[in-house]
Amino acid sequence: MDNSGVGIAVALGVSLFFLYTRKEKWMPSKIVWIICTVLFLIGIFGLLYLNVHSKKDKILYYGYCVPMIYWIFDRVFKHISYKIHNRDFILYLRGSFEVNDGFGAKNPHVKESDMVFSFALLFIIVIATLSITQIA
Repeated sequence: MDNSGVGIAVALGVSLFFLYTRKEKWMPSKIVWIICTVLFLIGIFGLLYLNVHSKKDKILYYGYCVPMIYWIFDRVFKHISYKIHNRDFILYLRGSFEVNDGFGAKNPHVKESDMVFSFALLFIIVIATLSITQIA
């Protein structure tokens, strides 16, 4: 796998991993902040100081910045959800342990804002990753 593949894998893989494990007890937000900050610093350092000329290297280093972009939006949506519902938003995506995703399943505890926040985060991850190739 070349550098661009690693950058895209980090951007998608780490961000989606954080999205689906955001409420797990073994994944406290302090650890996520540390991981995102380290990846972001590596990405910024690579983009600014390593005199990168190849598009593949730019994709690699920008990919390291995407988890921080996701995490900032996640924290903003969490803050807004606490203002609206006095709770963290419920991740309304297939595979989430917070919703019943069976055939014809009802989820009365899920509000419209939960759906908006969930799909917005997924959209942000995908768009930030796809924009890698346009920026580089």
